[in-house]
Amino acid sequence: MPNPHDTLFRFTFTHPFHAASWLCSLWPALVTTAIDWTSLAAADQRLPGLRLRPHFADLVFAANAISRERGTVLLLVEHKSHVDPGLEWQLLRYAVLLQRVHQQQHGRRPEVLAAVLQHGAEATAATDAIGVAVTSPFAPYQPRLLYVVDDLRCDVDRALAGRGLTPLAELTLRALATLPSLAPADVPAFFERWQQLLVAVDRTEGEPLAPPLGSDATDALGFYALAVTDVDPAALAATFTHILQRPEDTIMSTLERTYQKGRNDGHREGHRDGHRDGHRDGHREGQARGKAETLLRLLRRRFAAVPESVAARLAAASGPELDRWTDRVLDAATLDDLFAE
Repeated sequence: MPNPHDTLFRFTFTHPFHAASWLCSLWPALVTTAIDWTSLAAADQRLPGLRLRPHFADLVFAANAISRERGTVLLLVEHKSHVDPGLEWQLLRYAVLLQRVHQQQHGRRPEVLAAVLQHGAEATAATDAIGVAVTSPFAPYQPRLLYVVDDLRCDVDRALAGRGLTPLAELTLRALATLPSLAPADVPAFFERWQQLLVAVDRTEGEPLAPPLGSDATDALGFYALAVTDVDPAALAATFTHILQRPEDTIMSTLERTYQKGRNDGHREGHRDGHRDGHRDGHREGQARGKAETLLRLLRRRFAAVPESVAARLAAASGPELDRWTDRVLDAATLDDLFAE
C-alpha cells in the first residue's frame, strides 16, 4: 500500500504541468534549455525484470529534445522519504531497462536523466547526499549513473527559493519536507504561513494551471496533514476556513474519499498479487491484506492509539469482516463500537 508521502507526491507530480515546473529547476541551464518542456508527457513506469516480474519506477516522463538529432529524453524520477542505501543501483538498473525498452520499441537509444526527491531524516557525516557510503576504494571503477538530488532535509526555504514552481508543486514539496516533523499545534501555523500558496492552489479552475483542480488539491494537502501528524481535524478545518474564506467541510469528507480509494487500491493490489502467483488464494489474501492495512491506518488517524491486539485482529480477519468494520469507521465513537456485532 502506498504511504501518505508517496500518495501526495504522485498526486501532484504525475501531472506534467507541475512536474515540468519542478524538474526543469533541478538541472543547470545547459541541460534544461536542451529540452522542450512543453512536450513533457507521462511514460510507462513498468519495467521488465527477471522471471517476468516487472519493476515500477515512481514516475517516468518523456520529452522531446530541442535538437531533433538528440531525439527523446526520458526523465526517471524517484521519491524517497527515508535514506535508501540501494538507491544508486536502483536508478542505474531502471535507466538501463528504460533505454532497452525504448530502443526495442523505437529503434533508438534515448537519453535518460534521473532525479531524486529526498526528504525525511538528515544524512550523517559518513554518507553522501543520499546516504550511500563513499569510502570504498573500488567506487570510482563501478558503473555509475549521474543523477540530481532535490534534498529537502535541511533548509527548505533556501532549497525552494526562486525555483519558479507552480503553487501546488511548491506547497507539496514544503508539506512533504515539513509537516511530518511538526507538533500537532504547529500544523495550522504551517498553512497560515503559506496561505498565499494554499489560496492559489484552491482558486485554480482551469488550464494552464490544471490539473489537478482547486478543491481536489486542497483536499489532498489537508488529508496529508491528517495522515502524517496528530493535528486535530477540527483545528485544521478551522484554519482552512479562515484562509480560504469559504465553508471548509471537505477535510473529513476527504478522509472518507481517500479511505474509499485505499480500499480500491487494496483490491487492485490483491488482484495483482493473485495474478502474479497464479493462485486464487493469493488474490483473496492480497485483497484482505490491502483492506486490513487501509483500515489500520484509518483507525490510527481516528483513535490515535490502536492496541497491537487490534492490529492482529485486522490481519487475521476475513474480507467480509474488514468490509463491515471499514463501513463503520467514520461513525464509530470507540473501537468497541467498531467491532460490535
